[in-house]
Amino acid sequence: MDGIRRVYIGSFTKDAGGEGTGISLAHQDTGTGALRFVDVVAQTTSPAFLAWHPDGTHLYAVNERGDASVTAYAVGSDGGLSELNTEPTGGNGACHLTVHPSGRFLLTANYGSGHLSVHPIRPDGSLAERSDLIQHEGSGPRPDRQEGPHAHHIRVDPSGRHVLAVDLGLDAVLTYTLDLDDGTLAPGPVAETAPGAGPRHLAFGPDNLVHVAGELDSTVTTYVLDPATGALTHQGVAPSTLAQAPDDNYPSEIGISDDGRMLYVANRGLDVIGALSVQGGRVKPVADVPTGGAWPRHLVVSGQHLYVANERSHQVTHFVLDAATGVPEQADDVLEIPSPACVLPAPQ
Repeated sequence: MDGIRRVYIGSFTKDAGGEGTGISLAHQDTGTGALRFVDVVAQTTSPAFLAWHPDGTHLYAVNERGDASVTAYAVGSDGGLSELNTEPTGGNGACHLTVHPSGRFLLTANYGSGHLSVHPIRPDGSLAERSDLIQHEGSGPRPDRQEGPHAHHIRVDPSGRHVLAVDLGLDAVLTYTLDLDDGTLAPGPVAETAPGAGPRHLAFGPDNLVHVAGELDSTVTTYVLDPATGALTHQGVAPSTLAQAPDDNYPSEIGISDDGRMLYVANRGLDVIGALSVQGGRVKPVADVPTGGAWPRHLVVSGQHLYVANERSHQVTHFVLDAATGVPEQADDVLEIPSPACVLPAPQ
């Protein structure tokens, strides 16, 4: 029987050059996948990325600004958000966050300053004072974008043992171990991308594969993660689009199909979803699908549906994944929403 699934959308607000006012709630028709706007449920500064607590009743947002912070919310029975508290990250330009699978810590990447932040999560879902702050060091060959570290993405591997941080400024993916007693990060192996790749976000695949989108060179670099050590072994590099990407194309988010056989890359500039097939450790582009909007900041795969946050055209577009090919096909519905930056379906 078809029903309704909640979807939360974070937007850039005016202080960051956007036109949004905070976090919006939409309802997804689980049969058709169509989205319907419900309301703005939290007014906050540039919640450019959102993350769920494993309990499904708490949600966390970055406030992407100079004096960056993270905010905890309780989710009501009607889908509304009640702010619990806000804590400073200690960094600049918080752009991504994730909750450790234990539900005990929030991990944040700060793009502007190249910091990683750790906040303990209290039993009521609120945030305690920061327990760790890691400063990345170094630079890359692109002085316009890689003059220093730019931590852009932080994820916990599927085993829950390793924390992977993607740093655009360092051309590297850095592995850490989180101490669950005191909430501190211990450094581990470092995997490099090609110089000037500008790694931005990653996606975990089956068989310990890790796929990393390069924002500055329009590539996807694939590694194999050693589950024991957290080390990444390079497997190969593929273009993020089927057509040759121009220099002003900037991949943002990378997603993966439920079966792991397709990758989807949002390409800002060409404004296409790059659909890439995965066979073992080999990745290759198979189709470029227009996003139906401008400047795709984020995308998310939700079963047989895919949603794209088109930041500059102020809309979330909806695609259905072809059951045979995995290639997205745009549906008729479009959700008009100002400056969308992140689309987060509720856990099922």
